Amino acid sequence: MYHSIQNVSKTEPMRSLHVSPAAFKKQLQILKILGFRGCTVSEAVNALREGSKEKIVALTFDDGYQNFLSNALPALQKFGFKATVYVLSGLIGKTNIWDRASGISPNSLLNKQELKLCIRSGVELGCHSHNHHSLISEDVSLANEITESKHLLEQQFEVDVHSFCYPYGHFNTRVLEAVQHAGFKSATTMIRSRASYSDDSLTLPRIPVNWHTLPHLFVAKILTKYEDRRRDV
Repeated sequence: MYHSIQNVSKTEPMRSLHVSPAAFKKQLQILKILGFRGCTVSEAVNALREGSKEKIVALTFDDGYQNFLSNALPALQKFGFKATVYVLSGLIGKTNIWDRASGISPNSLLNKQELKLCIRSGVELGCHSHNHHSLISEDVSLANEITESKHLLEQQFEVDVHSFCYPYGHFNTRVLEAVQHAGFKSATTMIRSRASYSDDSLTLPRIPVNWHTLPHLFVAKILTKYEDRRRDV
C-alpha cells in the first residue's frame, strides 16, 4: 500500500504518507531480486482464486497522486511491474482537499489525460469512491460514492473498473453490500497483513509502505509474518 511517491520536508505533516523516489526504486529492486512479479490487484485476486504458486505482489497506490506518473511509473516500467491506482471520480485533476483540515500540504491528483496515459501503460484503474468521504458515515450516499463513482470512471476512461479501495479503510456490512452490489470483484482495506487464499476478495489486507520503511524492514514485511501479526491489532 503506497500513497505518494515524492520527497517531502522533515516537517511535513503525515510524512509517512510519502515514500521517496529513491526508496521506492530500491524496494522494487528488492522485489525483483527476491523473484517477485509486481502486478495489479485484479491479477493477484485471479491468482489467489486459481491457487497459483507464483511469487506475486500487488502494488497499490491510493488517491491517484500526480507524482505516480512522474516518479512511480518510470520505476515500475524499468522492472517490468504493473500496479493498481485507486482514484476519486469527483476529484480527477484536483488536489487532496480531504486533507485540508489536517494541515497536510496540497498535492495534485492525476488529470484525465494523465490517467489515460497510465492506463495505456498497463496500470489498472481502481475506484477510491467519489469524494474520499468515510463510507461508514450515515450522511454519505453510498450510491454516489460507490456505484455512481464506478460508472463515471468506466464512462470517462472506457475501461472496466473491478477494484475498489475503502477511503480511510472504513467499511461495515452496509458498505460491503454496496460494493458487492455495484459489481466490484475486489476491495482493499487498511488491515495489515499479507493476503492469503482464505481472504475475502472484498476485504483484502495490505502491507503499508511509508517514509520510514527501510530496506531490512521492507524485506521483513514481504517475507515474514511481521505484518500478519498485526492483522487484528
